[in-house]
This record gives sequence, structure tokens and C-alpha cells, in this order.
Amino acid sequence: MATTAIMTGSQFDALPYEEGRRWELVGGELIPVPSPTPEHQEILQQILFALMAYFSANREVGRVFTDLEFALDADYRVRPDVLILLGERAASLDMKRVPVPGAPDLAVEIISPSERSFETQQKLHAYLQYGTREVWQVYPKSKAVVVHRGGTSTTFTEDERIETPLLPGFALEAKTLF
Repeated sequence: MATTAIMTGSQFDALPYEEGRRWELVGGELIPVPSPTPEHQEILQQILFALMAYFSANREVGRVFTDLEFALDADYRVRPDVLILLGERAASLDMKRVPVPGAPDLAVEIISPSERSFETQQKLHAYLQYGTREVWQVYPKSKAVVVHRGGTSTTFTEDERIETPLLPGFALEAKTLF
């Protein structure tokens, strides 16, 4: 069983940068983020390419990024697999600063087999508590995407289209992810 350390966001931010280091701070607990599998990367790429095509045609709506660290509050530093910033939030982003203060508008987390359920749920609640308007949890094993928004959760299976009111006109066939 992995051991974890308790620390503040300031302590986390003061850690020396190491190339390839992947950590998150979840409720003050230092959590190692595993290296992505090829399956994880393919799913990420499908989501990213669909969103990049959308934003290419709708530049005024916002921006899409991957693996960008956010400081949700003093005890949370998270790195969504894919994320979206909309409107003024996207326009005012300091492109030279991390962690980004606040929360992304939409966060996508591809759930790895090694992730503990408790940590996954803790991150989900933190995203929503600190202002993320929508969170997608992608489950490769069960081939499902659970979208959390406005106090509700909707599960999309392989034969369904994922749409979001945050991106008018955007749709993603869930089967392309699996």
C-alpha cells in the first residue's frame, strides 16, 4: 500500500520541480499520479481532438488544455486530463503561471485502474465545490462516461452522444473513446 504525506498547498507549491513529476494534492494528501497507459492516451487524444476541432471553429467560446495544474484552494492541487476554460476565464489566463488559481469550467478525468475510488470521488466533489461547472469521469473498463453537472449525474454508454450545454453545438460519440 502506498504511503501518503499531508501538506498544505504552499508546501506543495514549494516542492522542487522535477521533470516528469506527477503529483496532486487532494484534501492535503500528496497523491502520486500514475503514468498514463496507451489506452488512457488514446481516450485523451479522442476527447482532445474533438474539443480542439470545436474550439477551432468557436474561438470566442474558450480554450482547451491538457494536464494543467489548478489550485482549487489551499488543500487541492489537481491536474485534469483535459480541461476547458470559457469566456473571460480563458481570455484572462496567465499563460506563464502555474498552478492556475481557481477551477476549470469543465474537467475530464480518465479513471485509471490504479486509482482509489475514495480519491476519485474526493476530487470530483472538490471540483464541483470550488466552481467547476461540469466534470466528466471516463471509465475505460466499463466503457462509460459519467457527466456531473448541477447536482445531477448522467451516464453515457458506447451508443450515446455526449453533449454539454457549456459548448453549444458540440457532440462526441462515446464509442469513439473506446
